[in-house]
Amino acid sequence: MLTMRSLLSLSILIAVFASVSAAAQSLEKRHQIGLRFGVWNQLTDVRTEVGSGGVSTTVGGTGVLGGVAYGHWLKEHLALQISVSGMAARLHTEVGGSGVSTETAVVAPLLFGMKYYFPRSTYGSSIRPFAAAGIGAMIGNQLETQSGTVVTVVARTETAIGGELGGGVDFLLSRHFLASLALGFNLMTDFSEPIGGSKNYSGPQVTLGVSFVFGG
Repeated sequence: MLTMRSLLSLSILIAVFASVSAAAQSLEKRHQIGLRFGVWNQLTDVRTEVGSGGVSTTVGGTGVLGGVAYGHWLKEHLALQISVSGMAARLHTEVGGSGVSTETAVVAPLLFGMKYYFPRSTYGSSIRPFAAAGIGAMIGNQLETQSGTVVTVVARTETAIGGELGGGVDFLLSRHFLASLALGFNLMTDFSEPIGGSKNYSGPQVTLGVSFVFGG
């Protein structure tokens, strides 16, 4: 399973590679588009119950995060960042005499933010520390399906205000490829109704991203 420790170990290997492989270069006015994955909260809770009514299996808060991001360097030290991610908040399956019922819940942050690079001595280098902040919406989706003699589907969406604070390091692997390690903390207001058994998913997050850099 993906863990914070495994991401940190991988980032060390990337840092070593970046330090010996990439030449210094400017990123001002360039763009990036990439994938990011990581862990959020790590609230893993797996339960299987067998009773007279059947079998019930619940996986809650897997913590696995995945998404896409776009960035644009306005200046060498300042970049715009837009990201869309998703975290599986809950998966519940119940098999009984009346049929099969499933419940899935996903929390998806849509964030607009900025990255500030420091210190000045790292501008143009292959290893660039940064601080980051973003704000946007936390969108929760829950789908319940009951299959039996009749199939019933109930879908529900909740939206809350959310944001992210943190920092990390960008590793410029070549002119067109960049890796990034970020540690942050998600903050959000409560959903009006629970999604995946919870109204709030504020908590720590570690992500590793791989991007294609172009333009400029």
